[in-house]
Amino acid sequence: MLGTVRPMSTTSLTATASMASWAESPDHGPDAPLPRLAHAEVSFSYTGDLVAKSECNYSLSYARDGTGEATGFETITGQRDGEEGSFTLRHECRFHAEGVATDIAVVPGSGTGPFTDLDGSGHFDIGHAAESWEWTLTS
Repeated sequence: MLGTVRPMSTTSLTATASMASWAESPDHGPDAPLPRLAHAEVSFSYTGDLVAKSECNYSLSYARDGTGEATGFETITGQRDGEEGSFTLRHECRFHAEGVATDIAVVPGSGTGPFTDLDGSGHFDIGHAAESWEWTLTS
């Protein structure tokens, strides 16, 4: 299942994202208490304009019904047009029974190499079973 990204203006960077790992503490699952706070360490990989791997740390707040919100910072390290560099994204997420809606934005001044002047934001919606999704930053 693929999620979709809605570009906000002129495209500056496009990739296909996939989740490589998710480690949440305390563990999520049917026996997890609600409401609750949790932390997740997540890894993603990217292909396309951006060939990269990343590490993301989320703080999650679950409501009584299992819906909730998360805020995270993701540092992406990889290549664009064969040049190495990195940048950081801020994530603002809302999750519910069908999936997750996420707004992303480049943290100003976080880019190195080919990402030094990168700015922009984007939005994607993915289902919980999504293995990959299209990802676009626009400025």
